[in-house]
Amino acid sequence: MSVLLFVVFLTIFISAQCSLYEATLYSTRPGTLEAAKSKSKTRQTALKMIQMKKQISEPIAAILILNTIANTAGATIAGMYAHKTLGVGLVPIFSIAFTFAILFFAEIIPKTMGVVYWRTLWPVIVWPLTVMKYSLYPLIWITEKFSNFLTRGRPPARITEEDILGSIRLGAKEGEITEWESLMVHNIIKLENTEVREVMTPRKVMFSLDAEMTIKEALQAAGGRGFTRIPVHGEDKDNILGYVMIHDLGCAGIMSEPDMPLSSIVKPISFVPEETNCLTLLNRFLKKRSHISIVEDEYGGVAGLITLEDLLETVLGAEIVDETDKVVDLQKLARKRKQRQPTPKKTEE
Repeated sequence: MSVLLFVVFLTIFISAQCSLYEATLYSTRPGTLEAAKSKSKTRQTALKMIQMKKQISEPIAAILILNTIANTAGATIAGMYAHKTLGVGLVPIFSIAFTFAILFFAEIIPKTMGVVYWRTLWPVIVWPLTVMKYSLYPLIWITEKFSNFLTRGRPPARITEEDILGSIRLGAKEGEITEWESLMVHNIIKLENTEVREVMTPRKVMFSLDAEMTIKEALQAAGGRGFTRIPVHGEDKDNILGYVMIHDLGCAGIMSEPDMPLSSIVKPISFVPEETNCLTLLNRFLKKRSHISIVEDEYGGVAGLITLEDLLETVLGAEIVDETDKVVDLQKLARKRKQRQPTPKKTEE
């Protein structure tokens, strides 16, 4: 009887370990391992686990091989001893009880624990799983060769943008990150798919100064508007010559002659096509230490104005408003003005 109980216990124990390792291995998140890799205490363990996750077929094969051997051998030996110890009449009852014991104690319970407590368990399973992998390497090699033959030509699955966004939404839902953090990361990822025309200040509401103005006239025109950088145009608004900083304009009005032409303090400005994506423009702004650019339409005309602040607002998902801003959203203002314009009446021929 003692031999029978030992075989039953050993079979359930080995099978439960395999189920626990498998569930923990699949549940452990790459982000957690990357964070653990940066700490000296958990660096080696994290690196080992990362390697297993990258070549997950090897540890999974080791787990499945050991689990199959344990269940098959355990059921055979236990059945043999049950026949001797309990008699023929009780063998069916023993088989049913043994099956349910394996189902609950070697499958459901350990796999549930692996999924729920993977944060605590992953450092514990790394080294036993490593020993298991090397011990069963000949069998793993055979199974891998067979698997590669069946899946030849198929590229391995990669993490997609939608996978990342889904993980972010799940993290926010579970309280791992805040809704604000989730929104920001979502907006950063989507920045490459957002065109400049979607976030620019449209030409209809774009304020600019005439280059023929004097410093004094420019100060009067720009006063109280709250802009730090203002485009300067030539004959019309399609002829943008550059921009002036309100700080330079004020200094020039105080320190220099107020009747000096505005063109004397104009700085060069860059131009960007309206179909440029926001991520490209953000990188350009950061590399050139620039804050403002004129957006051109497909015909080379001025479509609007884009600033570093506009891009940051896109990332934050909210308007950056200070005490000098009279209009919170210039894009909304442009749309309202367009709606107010009377539709031209059709003339009867």
